[in-house]
Amino acid sequence: MIKTGLIKIDNFLSGGIPNGLIVDIFGGSGTGKTQLLLQLSINSIKNGGNVLYLDTTGGFRPERILEIQKKSNINFNLLDKITVSRVTNTSEQINSIKNLHANNFSLIVIDNITDLFSYEYKNNESIFKKNSLFMKYMHELSFYAIANKIPIVITNMIRNMGDKEVENMATAIDLFTHVKIHLFKNSSMFNGQIYSPFNKESFSYTITELGLSDKIF
Repeated sequence: MIKTGLIKIDNFLSGGIPNGLIVDIFGGSGTGKTQLLLQLSINSIKNGGNVLYLDTTGGFRPERILEIQKKSNINFNLLDKITVSRVTNTSEQINSIKNLHANNFSLIVIDNITDLFSYEYKNNESIFKKNSLFMKYMHELSFYAIANKIPIVITNMIRNMGDKEVENMATAIDLFTHVKIHLFKNSSMFNGQIYSPFNKESFSYTITELGLSDKIF
């Protein structure tokens, strides 16, 4: 179990992110999705684990990890415990899980889960192929998480439809994710919702030098 550091989320999950499931973090740009991934990665490492970080956007910043390490007075190199894989196309993304023969990871994170699929299959004629491949990929991720008893945490983008935020490819994702965390900003406040099939909880947060915090200043 991996703590997020946000009290309401950890309480909702009875202590933190449990093993064997997929957690989906989605929201607009600048709402702290990647930062929450980094917090989970660091907390997993502090528990003695190793992290696989699949980066599909080129957004991973090792200097951000080192900044948190310094400000948190962590006396070992966190980057030694993170395996970063820069994924540049959907074929690499799909095969990234298939090629994991030996499981020595305590956490797998994927930032961002749909970006490459939306980029490569953007024509109307290819929608069916995109959805078919993505559904199969999500099924394999779910099976891997359950079989290896480790959490997989993904981020996803949203599309604005009128005054609503709609998660990209949500129909396929919802079939295989067990917990969803929606991060969003109202005026100057950051807010979120965490929900499972049978429950939902709202929370507020700030983004600080150390990451997401539920201390509102």
